[in-house]
Amino acid sequence: MEISSQKRGNTIIVTTVGRLDGYWAGHLTDALDELLRQGHHRIIINLAGVHYLSSIGLRVLVSFKQKLKEIDGYFGLENPPDRIEKILKIGGFDLSSESHDETLNLKSISQGDTFSSESTSFETFQMGEDGSEMVCRLLGDPTLLEGCLFTERDSNTLSVPDSVMALGLGAFGHSFKECQNRFGEFLSISGVTAYQAGDGSSICDFLISDEDYTPELQVLYGLICQGEFSQLMRFEPRIIDKIISLEDLSNTILDRVGTPMACMVIVAESAGLIGASLHRSPANQSQLDAPFGFPAMRDWLSFSAERLDAGSLVIACGVISHKDRTSISLMPFLRPLGGDGSHLGHVHAVPFSYVPIQKGLIDLNKTVRTLFETGSASGLLHLLCDDQDPTRLDQSNFKRGACWFSPLIMEGSQ
Repeated sequence: MEISSQKRGNTIIVTTVGRLDGYWAGHLTDALDELLRQGHHRIIINLAGVHYLSSIGLRVLVSFKQKLKEIDGYFGLENPPDRIEKILKIGGFDLSSESHDETLNLKSISQGDTFSSESTSFETFQMGEDGSEMVCRLLGDPTLLEGCLFTERDSNTLSVPDSVMALGLGAFGHSFKECQNRFGEFLSISGVTAYQAGDGSSICDFLISDEDYTPELQVLYGLICQGEFSQLMRFEPRIIDKIISLEDLSNTILDRVGTPMACMVIVAESAGLIGASLHRSPANQSQLDAPFGFPAMRDWLSFSAERLDAGSLVIACGVISHKDRTSISLMPFLRPLGGDGSHLGHVHAVPFSYVPIQKGLIDLNKTVRTLFETGSASGLLHLLCDDQDPTRLDQSNFKRGACWFSPLIMEGSQ
């Protein structure tokens, strides 16, 4: 089979010639997946040259019709030979009722304000009222991580309703003793709390709130941000294969809010993550050179020696700040985001298998909950800048996605 594509207005026309059978179905799947990764949400398959369609090939077409429907896109078929059209009807395609009018068959996509950098295009949407902001409360003492000095008196019970975004070190459980051997990184967004136990496990566990249940966990230290996000910003490369770093994305967010600090949530396709996670609990035993000293680091931390999870869809959340304008009380919670250290942050991330997200204005709660309920979280990382080699500084990068953010103030500073 030959597969080619060309753009017609805001639609991609994929022309297929030959047999759409079990072998070529995989090639067509790869081609369509790549178009979705590139941000194309209107796809039409020209079937004029297809002379055989198997049940596996039909399943691919049905699958992508559903994928595009779920992200408010459009997937259509045109020009099938009569014998192929009969098979398509079995799969629920009614070509007589389909229209290729580019203004139809696609829900109205909200348009925001646009701007660009040299490599990235941005589109922003106002979410809350002008002047809205989030308030950050600090919990615990992160300096006790040096030497793993946490004890029972440092554990706090935290309830995380939908309105709270939080991250730090914690564990699911009802007491310090229950969690003592399992404290690890956690994040909470939109009523979903995800956590990776510091007991050598590579499994990311999670709890989801509902009307009758609010997740709770024991927390050694954390950043708890409450309020509404003021803006949504979509971003995508202006040139295929260009990327945007976590530092550059954070800098853009801080420029948009015009304040020293901001709170953010990112849902984006990863171009590779750099970070670390604990695989031993820092509350189980103290150790002078743990967890950052050498060689103790090998026993306490799992650090990415190279970029991880490229091509995955990532949920990340955190607090970012200009270094020279950061609250003194917040400083111990933050780490440099890039090589020059001008921007600081505390950001946790959970990668999932890639799925496309819809364009325009999208709902954060629905997006996050759907990913956790239907996807498979593959771990939880504290994103860091790798500065071990001064000649090759490295950090997490993204291709395209969405981020929600808001100006941030410290509790008690209003």
